[in-house]
Amino acid sequence: MRTVIDIDKELLEAAQRRLGVTTMKETVHTALRAVLERDEERAGAIEAFEFWRTEGSPDLLDPEIMKGACQRPE
Repeated sequence: MRTVIDIDKELLEAAQRRLGVTTMKETVHTALRAVLERDEERAGAIEAFEFWRTEGSPDLLDPEIMKGACQRPE
């Protein structure tokens, strides 16, 4: 698919350096893949945390146990 967009030249060049690519097409594709991978990793981490929080450690759901777990200094 061909699309015409205005891209900030300095931002594009900075992204190319960081991503280690040289063309605009590579930059856009690599950046899009990175966003998708980051979101997949984040979703996996959230899923793992929710399992641990609700099933892997039922003590976290017990208010009596948790009341002293996180106390802030006054």
